[in-house]
Amino acid sequence: MPETNERPTTADSRRVPRDHVVVGVDGSPVSLRALDRAADEADQRSVGLMVLCGAAPPRYAAVPVTDTDRERARKAGLEVAEAAAQRARDRVPGLTVVPSGSYELAADALVRASRTAALTVVGSRGHGGFRGLLLGSVGLRLAAHSASPLLVVRGEEPVDAERSETVVGLKRSGATAPLRYGFEQAARDGSALRVVHNWGGPALPGLPRKSTARESPEGKAAEAFVRETAERIGADYDGVSVVSEAHHGSAAEQLIELSQGARTVVLGARREQRRLSLQVSPVVNAVLQHAGCPVALVPVV
Repeated sequence: MPETNERPTTADSRRVPRDHVVVGVDGSPVSLRALDRAADEADQRSVGLMVLCGAAPPRYAAVPVTDTDRERARKAGLEVAEAAAQRARDRVPGLTVVPSGSYELAADALVRASRTAALTVVGSRGHGGFRGLLLGSVGLRLAAHSASPLLVVRGEEPVDAERSETVVGLKRSGATAPLRYGFEQAARDGSALRVVHNWGGPALPGLPRKSTARESPEGKAAEAFVRETAERIGADYDGVSVVSEAHHGSAAEQLIELSQGARTVVLGARREQRRLSLQVSPVVNAVLQHAGCPVALVPVV
C-alpha cells in the first residue's frame, strides 16, 4: 500500500492481509464501542483487525493546507489509532491488530479500506456530529458505498449473543447474501436466528390491519417464501436455531421493534456508485436511524 496523502501512512498498514476486519475510530465513546465489537468479530472470524483513523480538514478548507498541517494530521490520526489498537489487544489477547493513520476524510479512508476487508465497522456517530442527526455522515456514506459488509454499532449496551438473536430482514425480490451472512453470524456467536419477511404496505391511518391477511393468498405465499428460503440456506449451517416468519405491513417498523435486545439486525443494501450520494432505501435508512442494536448491511446486486 503506497504511502501517499490519500492512503494510510503507517508502514504497518501494508502488512494487513486481505479478509481482515477494519474499524474506524476517532476516540469518541461510540467509536470505542465499535472497536470492541470489531475486535470480537475479528476474533470469531480468526482474522486480523485494522484500526483506522482518518484525519483531514473538510474538502473546501477556508485556508490553504500546508505540508506541516498534513503531517500533524497524520500523526494525530495515528496516535488515536495506536491507542485504540492497544485497547483491542487488551480485549482480545493474541489478536493481530494494525493501527493506521490517514490524511484523508474518515469516510473516504474507510470506503477505500472496505475494498479488501471482510467486514467494515463504525459507530453510529462520532465527534463533530450534530444533535438530531441520528446516524453520522461517515456511517451514511459507508452505507451507500462500502464494498464489504458494513456493521454500524448502535444501542446503548452490548448484548449477550447467547441470550439474544440475530434478525435478518429478507426481501422477496432480493438476493440471499444477507440471509447467508445472518446464518454465518449466528453460527459464530451462538445467537439464535430470526428470518423476517414483510409483505404488503403499512396500514392506512385510521384503518385497522385486516385480521385475515395471513390467510390471504399473498400471506400464504409470503410465509412459504420465507420458510423455504430459510430452510434452503440453513441446510448449510447445522446447529443454528432458526425461526422464520412473514408479516403484513411495514418492514421498517417490524425490524426496529425486533431490534430491541437483539444481537444484530442484518439487511441487504444496494450500493450507490455516485460519489456524493448518501442514499439508501427507506427501510435501510429507518433501521439505521432507529434500531436498538448494531445493524449489518450486506451488499446485494
